[in-house]
Amino acid sequence: MGRRRDYDEGYEDARREMMEREAGSRRGGDGAFTAAVFIKYAAIVIVVLIIAYVILRILRVIQGAA
Repeated sequence: MGRRRDYDEGYEDARREMMEREAGSRRGGDGAFTAAVFIKYAAIVIVVLIIAYVILRILRVIQGAA
């Protein structure tokens, strides 16, 4: 029975923490966190664009050789 109580307490702690984070983001949130998320997604977009560019270059070389 102790395990169930530990699980419930952990669940409640996690739920409370998540609610506090959501409330914080509604008040303006953490600017550093927002910047980090933006930088992460910008980096992903840049990497995808670079990969697409390389693939297009390879395809042009293949078409030119054929």
